[in-house]
Amino acid sequence: MRKADLAAEVAGRAPVTKAQAKSAVNAVFEAVGDALARGDKVTVSGFGTFATRSRPARTGRNPRTGESVAVAASKTPAFKAGQALRARLRKGGPG
Repeated sequence: MRKADLAAEVAGRAPVTKAQAKSAVNAVFEAVGDALARGDKVTVSGFGTFATRSRPARTGRNPRTGESVAVAASKTPAFKAGQALRARLRKGGPG
């Protein structure tokens, strides 16, 4: 499902137009991205938690030449599904 599909789904389930739903979906993702960029954790009850994880600096290897390469430390986004979402997926249905 793409973001446009998600907005269309929201428009079908809530009393809003597709344009309003698209705007709302974009606003939610912007807010989550901004919070993660600040280093905050975003918890959506019954769904899951978005957070950032730090990757330490390490030494990698260029597969073509075999030469050692320094890989800088970085942060990456992470998602941990909540208990209700995991249970929903185990049941295999929408409800």
